[in-house]
Amino acid sequence: MDDFINMIDECVKLLDENANILNDIDYSLQSEKEDVVVTDLTKNDLVDMAHEVSDSTRIKKAEYDFVRRLLEKNSD
Repeated sequence: MDDFINMIDECVKLLDENANILNDIDYSLQSEKEDVVVTDLTKNDLVDMAHEVSDSTRIKKAEYDFVRRLLEKNSD
């Protein structure tokens, strides 16, 4: 029985790692579609872009943590 529990824990860890990698790949593919070269950026534009990236990263991390907690809850 302990072996089965350990195997399930390892599977959950692998899913967590792969979910994060897949989220990164999906995010990269989505952001490539939105890539546009802009040449006349101001400092304010760059600061706004940095905030958007930061917000996007926080949202992605929150989604990842939510899925991880959900998987942990369902595995119990």
